[in-house]
Amino acid sequence: MERIERIAQLYPVLMRVMGRIRSTVHDGMDLSYNQYKMLLTIYDKGNCPLNVLAGELNIAMSSASEMVDRLVNLSLVYRAVDDANRRRVVIHTTAAGEELIREIRRGIVSNYGILLGRLPDEDQERLVNALETITEILDKL
Repeated sequence: MERIERIAQLYPVLMRVMGRIRSTVHDGMDLSYNQYKMLLTIYDKGNCPLNVLAGELNIAMSSASEMVDRLVNLSLVYRAVDDANRRRVVIHTTAAGEELIREIRRGIVSNYGILLGRLPDEDQERLVNALETITEILDKL
């Protein structure tokens, strides 16, 4: 029970700190963080049916559809009918969407470099190791 209580105490602090880091790292990005997550999910999957996208992002289909509409209007993604199943619509990134992802990733890496540069090398290594451990463990859930 003690572990659970410690996690319950640490979680809000972690989310607050990660929120601040996210704001710093994604500073200057033209998309909202959720739009970026959606674009990245589509890009990483190569293409993505709307229902899978909603499931991956844990949002309602209507919300996923609205977000896709915004990304379509920005010419970052497009909808296409699946040749194998004409009732299914698949979302793809456009060349502009792929270039934006590469550009944002370069900016994120640069911003992380600035942010981590505030820490001594030993703390940087501890942070990276801790994040790798957290990711590995949470992925098992």
